[in-house]
Amino acid sequence: MLREILFDQKPDILLGKMLDKAAMNQRVIASNIANVGTPGYQRLGVKFDHELARAAHMDRQLHRTDPRHLPSPDWASEVEPEIALIEDDYWNGVNNVNVEEEMVELARNQLDFNSATRLLSLRFNQLRTVIRGRQ
Repeated sequence: MLREILFDQKPDILLGKMLDKAAMNQRVIASNIANVGTPGYQRLGVKFDHELARAAHMDRQLHRTDPRHLPSPDWASEVEPEIALIEDDYWNGVNNVNVEEEMVELARNQLDFNSATRLLSLRFNQLRTVIRGRQ
């Protein structure tokens, strides 16, 4: 996915989607941790990475060979993160929330968010340099 973000035509859309996913994932993880003692609570997760990779792959497969052809759909802007129930074998006696696993997910989510914001910042710095020119 990193190749698409850096070299594709639509890096800003993909980075924005990554930030949307990180924000939603943060809320889901907080909800899971808050409900660790709730009987019967089902652990939630965010379903997004596979769909975004599939959309990026679909976008690369379609090429216009004639200007009169319809443009390919903007797959990346149509993909949205979704909240889904996580089915796993873990059971803590109350529900399927594992606090240690949630903390790992929280750290991973923080790294994803930091990476996306750093790449977006670099992208805006590149655009700013192009607009101003070298001085």
